[in-house]
Formats: sequence, structure tokens, C-alpha cells
Amino acid sequence: MSHATLSKIAEVDRNLSKFLELLPTLLPVHAGQYALMRHGEVLDFFDTALDAQIAGNQRFGDRVFSIQPVMEVAEELGCFSYAVDPREA
Repeated sequence: MSHATLSKIAEVDRNLSKFLELLPTLLPVHAGQYALMRHGEVLDFFDTALDAQIAGNQRFGDRVFSIQPVMEVAEELGCFSYAVDPREA
């Protein structure tokens, strides 16, 4: 794996860890929404994963961010689950 890919994986891991820590406080207000995260911080919430993806792409040219669904049960987001640039795969 390239250094860029490893950095993206580390970012996703950091974001997930922080998200799981914050989840109990996020659920009452943002249940059913999608959190856009970067550097372990929740930056914004969106009604759809696609809206969160578009916002992340517009804000971050390096494409290093995560999208987490605010729900009690894990949801498979398909390609949204991976922060790997397809051009590097």
C-alpha cells in the first residue's frame, strides 16, 4: 500500500474511534443523518450519505474525510465505507 493510502486508513480509523465516542450524544439530535468527519472532528450533518460525500469532495481536495451514519445499528455504505481514492487502488 502507498503512503497516501495508509494515511487515509489512519484518518478513517481516527474518525471512527472519535465518532463511536460521540455517538451517544449525537443520537438524540442527529439520528438518521450522516456525519462528515475529518481529523477526528464532526464538521457537519447531512440527510443523505451522497450529500455528505459531495460536501466532503468540495471541501477537501485531498479527499481525506469520513462519513458516518448516526444510528445505533451499523449500516453498510458500500463505496462510501472506504476512504480510498479509486485512482490509487
